[in-house]
Amino acid sequence: MIMPSHSEAEVLGTGGQIDGLVWSLIDGSYDKQREVKDVISVSLVDIGKKKNKLVLSSCHSYLRKYGKLPKHHRTVILQVIEKIVKDTLDTIPEGLAVDLIRLSSDDLTGTKDVEPDWQGAASSVLVALGRRFCIQVMEELLRKFQPGVMPHFFVIQTMASLAMANSFGFVPFLTSVLGTMMPMLESTKQDNMRWVFASALARFSESILDYIANIENAPDPSVKKSSFSSQIYSAFSVLFNVWLQSKEAKLRLIVVEALGHMSYILSQNKLEEQLPKLIPAILNLYKRHHEPFHITQSFCMILEASVSGGSKILDPQLDVILNQLHAQACVPADFGNPSTVKNHNELLRCFAVLAVSFSGRVINFLLVRLEPNNERTRIGTLSIFRQLINSAGAHLEDKKSLIISGLKIVLNETNNKVKQRFAQVVIAMAHHDYLSLEGGDLMVEFIIRQCSLQKETQVSSPKKFDPEQITNEALRAMCENVLHLVTTTISNMELVLWPFLLEFLGPVRYTEAMGAVCKNAAHIASKKREAQDDDYMIEFSTNANIPKPHALVARLLVGAGLPMNGRGRGIHCLQLLQSLSPNIHDNAVDMWDTVIPKLVQYLEDNLGDDEKWSMKSWEDLLLKMLSKTLDEAESEDWICELGNEFCKQMDLYQEYPEEKNFLFKCLGVVMRKLTRKQIIQNCLDRMFESVKHNSQVEREGCAVGLGFCASSHLDQALSKLEDVTKKQMTRKSSGFFGLVKDKSEGDTEKVKCTVMLCYGYLTLYAPSNVISSRVDANILNNINPHFANVKDTSVKQNLIRAVDLIGKSLHPSHLKQNYPFEKKTSLINHMQTYIKAEGTKDISTETRALALQSCATLVKLDPPLNEADMFDLLKTATDQIFALPNGPFLSSKSKDEIHENQVNEWDRLMGLSMSSLQQMLQEVLMKKLTPEEFQNIFKHIEPWMLSLDETERLRAVTTLKELLEFYLGSLPIVGGGASAVVFMSQAIARLVPRCSDPNLELRALAMECVQLTLKIALRYEGKKPDYEDKLVEALTILKERSDTSDPQGLYNNVNDLSKVLAKKIPQDQLQEFIFLLIDALLDAQSHCSSGACVVLNTMFKSRGSEMMGYVSDMMVALHSKLTVLQYQQTRTGAFRAVRTLSACHLGHVMDSLFNYPLPLDEHITECWRTLAKEASLLESIYEKCLDVLSRNVHYEEKLDNKSNRVLSRTAALLPLTVICVLFETFQVEESEPVLSQYFHRLFASILTYNGSCKGDVKGPNLGPAQLKKMEAFSSKEKKAVTSALSALKPSQLGIQCMEALIQRCQSPNLVKFLQQNSVWDKIASEEEFIDGINHLAQGIVEHKVDYIARLVSCLTPVMSNLHDPQRVVVAAFLAELINQRCGSDLTQVEVIMNNLLGRMVDSCHEVRMLCVRGLGNISSLGPSLVQKYCTTVLSAMMAGMDDKEDPEDDITIESMSGLSKILKEIAESNVRPILVNIALRIRPCFEKEKAAVRAAAFHLFGDLSRFGDGPSKEPFLEQIHTNFVSILLHLNDEEDEVKKACKFALRQFGPLLNSSALNKMFQQYLLEDINISYGEFMYDLSKIIIVDLQAKVNFYVMGNVSFFRSSWVTIRGNAAMFAGFLLGNLPKEHQTIISKDHVCGALIQLLKDPAAEVRQKAAEAISLLYEY
Repeated sequence: MIMPSHSEAEVLGTGGQIDGLVWSLIDGSYDKQREVKDVISVSLVDIGKKKNKLVLSSCHSYLRKYGKLPKHHRTVILQVIEKIVKDTLDTIPEGLAVDLIRLSSDDLTGTKDVEPDWQGAASSVLVALGRRFCIQVMEELLRKFQPGVMPHFFVIQTMASLAMANSFGFVPFLTSVLGTMMPMLESTKQDNMRWVFASALARFSESILDYIANIENAPDPSVKKSSFSSQIYSAFSVLFNVWLQSKEAKLRLIVVEALGHMSYILSQNKLEEQLPKLIPAILNLYKRHHEPFHITQSFCMILEASVSGGSKILDPQLDVILNQLHAQACVPADFGNPSTVKNHNELLRCFAVLAVSFSGRVINFLLVRLEPNNERTRIGTLSIFRQLINSAGAHLEDKKSLIISGLKIVLNETNNKVKQRFAQVVIAMAHHDYLSLEGGDLMVEFIIRQCSLQKETQVSSPKKFDPEQITNEALRAMCENVLHLVTTTISNMELVLWPFLLEFLGPVRYTEAMGAVCKNAAHIASKKREAQDDDYMIEFSTNANIPKPHALVARLLVGAGLPMNGRGRGIHCLQLLQSLSPNIHDNAVDMWDTVIPKLVQYLEDNLGDDEKWSMKSWEDLLLKMLSKTLDEAESEDWICELGNEFCKQMDLYQEYPEEKNFLFKCLGVVMRKLTRKQIIQNCLDRMFESVKHNSQVEREGCAVGLGFCASSHLDQALSKLEDVTKKQMTRKSSGFFGLVKDKSEGDTEKVKCTVMLCYGYLTLYAPSNVISSRVDANILNNINPHFANVKDTSVKQNLIRAVDLIGKSLHPSHLKQNYPFEKKTSLINHMQTYIKAEGTKDISTETRALALQSCATLVKLDPPLNEADMFDLLKTATDQIFALPNGPFLSSKSKDEIHENQVNEWDRLMGLSMSSLQQMLQEVLMKKLTPEEFQNIFKHIEPWMLSLDETERLRAVTTLKELLEFYLGSLPIVGGGASAVVFMSQAIARLVPRCSDPNLELRALAMECVQLTLKIALRYEGKKPDYEDKLVEALTILKERSDTSDPQGLYNNVNDLSKVLAKKIPQDQLQEFIFLLIDALLDAQSHCSSGACVVLNTMFKSRGSEMMGYVSDMMVALHSKLTVLQYQQTRTGAFRAVRTLSACHLGHVMDSLFNYPLPLDEHITECWRTLAKEASLLESIYEKCLDVLSRNVHYEEKLDNKSNRVLSRTAALLPLTVICVLFETFQVEESEPVLSQYFHRLFASILTYNGSCKGDVKGPNLGPAQLKKMEAFSSKEKKAVTSALSALKPSQLGIQCMEALIQRCQSPNLVKFLQQNSVWDKIASEEEFIDGINHLAQGIVEHKVDYIARLVSCLTPVMSNLHDPQRVVVAAFLAELINQRCGSDLTQVEVIMNNLLGRMVDSCHEVRMLCVRGLGNISSLGPSLVQKYCTTVLSAMMAGMDDKEDPEDDITIESMSGLSKILKEIAESNVRPILVNIALRIRPCFEKEKAAVRAAAFHLFGDLSRFGDGPSKEPFLEQIHTNFVSILLHLNDEEDEVKKACKFALRQFGPLLNSSALNKMFQQYLLEDINISYGEFMYDLSKIIIVDLQAKVNFYVMGNVSFFRSSWVTIRGNAAMFAGFLLGNLPKEHQTIISKDHVCGALIQLLKDPAAEVRQKAAEAISLLYEY
């Protein structure tokens, strides 16, 4: 860093120290650290705002003096100059401004090369000065801008910037500048110079326009644009003719930009002269630049300049312009790149500019561009059309027909992107009344055609994926919105749309658009019908393309039949039907006006709700309306015509099987009303010709239609089926050797499906009085041959459906008589065969469900099945349904994924199967409603209730619940008592675990099953159906509560259940029930085993006296379960059961438990906790544990034979075992009464044990008893036990034991206190162990004060123990008891004091420290005891500060801390002799490396202030002044504890400084827990010091200077800042008291400090010294 002397003549200096300081800041302004560099710059700017002449002239002088200064350094200084100039421009003397202008000018051209940072900074200075001194700046710039000499790059750049910054000042020089510049342009060869000239010309042109725009405020109002036209034209020619041809892209762009701005200045003649060359040249640039925005922007300026005033000068160039602009407009904008979006908008603006003057040519041009089938071209062209239609207004009025005609070419477009853009054009045309013209209907047809688009069935491959792809669905939704918007918001569109929209209802290609068409047609029709418009009634004869009334009815009814299809078209079809009713049939009007609104309301209420919606119910409603309509017509001719129309429209639904299904049903209703045989036959023939036999949906509709027909014409329907069977179900072949086949096997199988289903529905709908006589001969004989060897799934399913329908038709409820169906068993066997063939690995068809439904139907018929057949049926049904997996499955090798629709289909099929199974089981039970029959069924369900698979359990219990409900609901009046319900104990025992199953649904189901079983038992006891047993009814509440996730809530629920069961299980079923419950303890579901355990415990308690005969067996069973039980809740319940049965065996239990190895396993743990719940047992346990702890050594030491140093410590086994046992007993809530009696003894023993095991004490070794027990173990098991034992951490176990004791001692406030202070974490840490013991003692005194005396009596003997750790922990605890005044029991204080004084010479350093702490704590005892011991204690404290064996200053800290506390209590006379001595002794501690020492020293100094206002005031005040600076600097110490100590000291001696303002600041802001802004605080403080302690200011300043050499960076920085505040705030008249040169020199030296923070603070300090 350069530090030269400098001539005062060059600097407008003050003559003070600030001159040198500024020079030093300038010298250091290019610091290596950016943060420091920034602060120095800010400091210079701050000084410059106050002393702008000094700083600016110093910068000027420095830069002049050191011409070879590094460029970066010069740049920083120039940037400082610029900022100062901007802020103080009005006060800068002109002479200094001229010097700065020349300096900046020299730097601007200091090197021929371009240095952007350096020269840019110089240019910024000139621009800043030019805002006021524009003439001087321009004169300097013009001096370096001479004719014939190429100027520097930044000279031109600066003039360009100045032109924008001060147009009023610059424009008067512009003629001269242009005059000098023009000759240079042609000779300029360098691209960078050309760039800057072009940029400057653009800015000059903008400056001219700005000057003209604000001419009323301009200095010369006579200036006109024409004044510069010729010069600008000359430049324009060079730029256009020469520079635009450059190969450099950046240059071309700036040239184009300049040409755009300059074109506004040119005269129209000159511009017209240039356009033939200018337009092609600029358009040609599009090919050479990837980002064309600047080209388009400039081109748009040129176009605007060209057409201003309605000029036609662009006419010759128009075609070229349109071609090029169109090509650009067809490039899609990238919305992720703002530049392309702006370019696209500029392009559209260009067309808007051109269309106003050349609308005809623009339109013709665009229409031609629509002809090529190119996506980009068409989209771009349509975008332009949309823009023109929306914005051109009156200019396109005479071009509307041309536009519509020309756009017809797009109507057959197949590209969705183009169609989407065209739809946007159509809606624009609709808004501007284009569609009422000829050809407008084609535009409407286009929109409707898009509404017919179907969703794509194939997804494009990832390689071909287009992120901008427009899907059919998206385009369709958009066009539906467009159609609705046009219909409802544009009034004159009704003339276009009515009745034109109805034409789109007939053709099949518009089927998907039916919803949209009906919605909008209904809107118009309802308006016209309500308004009774003249054109409402449709002339069908003149509107040939509109469907006739019958066709409309047929089409709209079928459309409404599937109301959710076509995006919810049902409502719209019905509304259109109602709106058109007068046009359909007069007789239907009133009925439709009544019925259709109700149907619409039904759809609105139910269609969106899956639970409410029923497709069959909806079809029934519509078919009923159709039937009533036919009745209202009162004309068979009309009905025949409608039937013929239904037949005709079958072809419309070749791809719509659901719609055709409903059409067939409608046709069946029509045939039912007809009497003309030939018409009926024609309809049947047409129906079977049209039906697709491979579609189940269509065949179902055909079958139902045939069934409807059979209800009135049975023989004709049977005849048709026989005819179809003969003609279509027989395979024929012809040709040589039968090689040419007429009908394949697959075709005949599909026809067979239809025929079989038709027989089923025919049987169901045929007249019941004749069908029983026809079943065997006409129906079963025809379908029986087809049951065997069925391969086709469809055939199989339709055979099953036919059997089910036949079974329903033969039920007595249908026939109104009994009918013995002898072929029932044969049909059921066929059904079982079909079920088994499906397997249990997958479910992909409805075959199972259909077969089970058929079995359920057949089981109801007579005669009943025999026992063997029934067993087979039940086993087949349950095994084939319950074993199915939970969802679709793919092998691990499969690369496919399971889709959501697969999962939904799986769920649907599974639901059907379960429902069918339950229905079948109910029908089986209903056939023989007895407990024995129920048990027979239950045997098939029971194994699945125990399954590991949740789904299988849920299926089984769900089925059982449905069966029980059915049983209860079907029971007649019975007797025999609860024992007659033979399945009761077995069923309930299996249900109990399920009542706490993880599956919440399963829980509720199981609880409900238990309740249903008990209700069945009540019925067998003779109770009436309406009888309510309180216990049984209470299970309803338990069911409602079973969905809880709270374990306690679940326990309560099951416990309440157990109380009910204990009273309801019959005696003769009790043993079976108990052993099944014990088995349930090992239920795979943990919650379930726990629930079983709860019930087991209740049974033991309530009915144990009844179990004497098998108690031994129960114990054997329980023991075997305990060895493998894992779930803790179940284990807890099981041990409670053990406690109940083994209470008299405590002695043997204890002897056994003590010999188990550590760590205690879960069985032993539970035993101890169980035993601890008995108070009588717990007293004996505690007595023995305390005896073991007091008599046995807690650890064993391994010593080094030579040094006698402890190598390791190992915990003794038995004491540690006792600690673990105590911990377990403390976990038991019931131990609290006994614990309160033993608390002091247990606390003292455990505290001592914690002291013994503090730190790294190893786990114990095995004892003889454990080794003997392990003799039977394998070597692996022995190793595991040994490893587990050695891994134990005795210290952690001791802490856990103490924590458990405290938590169990009924003192929540103590527990909370210890948690808030993290006591257990501290005790676990060797570093914070003593702090943890202190908090523990504090908590005991606060919350267990009654135990203090007993605790002291237990602990004081330990102070004489041989083991250091035990003495340390007790000394710490007793020391804190003194601090807490022993809970005001001063007699105990005396005892403790005597013990601590006796250990002041203890060999253990830590014990001595704790004794000093304890003695210091007498300050809390009150004046009398403090006075009593003060001499001894003060002596001990002073000695402690000189302890030679205190390398870490621990005793020193304690001594100072103790002194601080004692000094608060003793009289001044006791301290006066040693007051100054103490102050001097602690002063070196202020700068100690250890933060705790510094904090203690500052705190103690603050405490000494108590004695500074008496006889010792003068000497102590001198100590305050001596230490004042140190304390203030450490107020911002790196450590928080030192900061707090300094705050305390300042608050304490604040009143002694004879300054109320200082004291107020200290008391108000230096609060312990409040952070201060140190810089602001010191700044304000320095002002008060200057006023109130002026005489000491120099002393304080010099004190700060002494800290400039501190080893701490923060302190050096604080000192610099404090010194700066004192000097900066000191009034000028008092500055003579300061050693200015010394202080300023020191600050200058700090600018060289190695720490960046210090240099930064020094610079900040210097910024305050601008008055020096």
